[in-house]
Amino acid sequence: MFARQMQHAFKTFSLAFYICLAANSLYAKELHVNAETGSDANSGSVQEPFQTLQKGINSAEEGDVIQLHPRGAVYRQSGNFGRRSGITIEGNGVTLDGADPLPDDGWEKVSANLYRRQMKRTPLDRHLLIIDGEMQRMGRTQSSNSPDFPPVAELKPGEFCFENIDEEQGWLYVCGSTKNLEWSTRVNGIATGGPCRQLVVRNLNARNFLNDGFNVHGDCRELRFENINGYDCFDEGFSAHESAECDINGGKFHGNENGIADVNSAETVYRNCEFYGNVNVDVLLIGKEHRLIDCKIRNTTSASPLVAGPRTKQQTFDLVLQRVSITSQNETKPGNVRINGGTLLLEDCVMDNVNLNTIGTEVKYLGTNRINGAVAEVP
Repeated sequence: MFARQMQHAFKTFSLAFYICLAANSLYAKELHVNAETGSDANSGSVQEPFQTLQKGINSAEEGDVIQLHPRGAVYRQSGNFGRRSGITIEGNGVTLDGADPLPDDGWEKVSANLYRRQMKRTPLDRHLLIIDGEMQRMGRTQSSNSPDFPPVAELKPGEFCFENIDEEQGWLYVCGSTKNLEWSTRVNGIATGGPCRQLVVRNLNARNFLNDGFNVHGDCRELRFENINGYDCFDEGFSAHESAECDINGGKFHGNENGIADVNSAETVYRNCEFYGNVNVDVLLIGKEHRLIDCKIRNTTSASPLVAGPRTKQQTFDLVLQRVSITSQNETKPGNVRINGGTLLLEDCVMDNVNLNTIGTEVKYLGTNRINGAVAEVP
């Protein structure tokens, strides 16, 4: 019964979503953005593109499609939606980047192989340094058990620390070369705030942001994300909050504190997604209803592969895993998969090298489920 109810709810959501899209497309126009050649004083036509994604969002009306150019470009920008409906972003493989290049010169030499420069304090006082294209967080996260920066004198090559000077400025210390460095300055890649309806984001990447790659806040319904990647962010690659309804089809989430984290009363569906290489949790689901379909969780770090359940005893919680594989590559101990509370449905799933904890959860099985090589049976 539970499985049929969930399937009916998600099918109804998808059907209504596509009917609305079809209706909106009758009146749609295209707006064009080119971060390299555009100007926000332009009309937004293909001949006169805007320069920023935000200008495209602000100019779009219900049914419009925002096209990002050139294909595969890097935009050192963010895009924020507030109280918007029926808008599509066609990313064309563009990457939104939360970091800006740092100058090679202007550094003060502190000692052999140690340099510093005065910088503005970052939003949220979070710090990411990108060295030769590789993000370095110094093991720090937004969690309460995050380590402090090491003392300046103990920095090793490829490491950094940040020391506040006052409420506005601080010192960035870098051990090693000061060439090919980038510093994260933007909070979210794509963000929503307030009621939003029927937004579509596809073929878009978001990296190096001080919070999330994709951050959904507010009463946002019927949001769809297709072929997105959220990675190397201080917090999450994707995160849905409050009463958000999101359908994510095709995505990779790695190098974040948590690959994804959906909370409050969020309802989310992930299809054909991969989660790996995160710091604390690869998949964190503590909202209302969640579903993973044809997904892979490849636990390649000390992070927990999957943590899920209601945040309070009064909250309802439903989780469906269909054809999901969870594999821990940790050779010293199994990965912790913890679903505590609510209802869990497993259908044709495979879990290898994991410690499965479902205390307090009503577990249901469909098809053949294998856990550490053994066929799972109803307790």
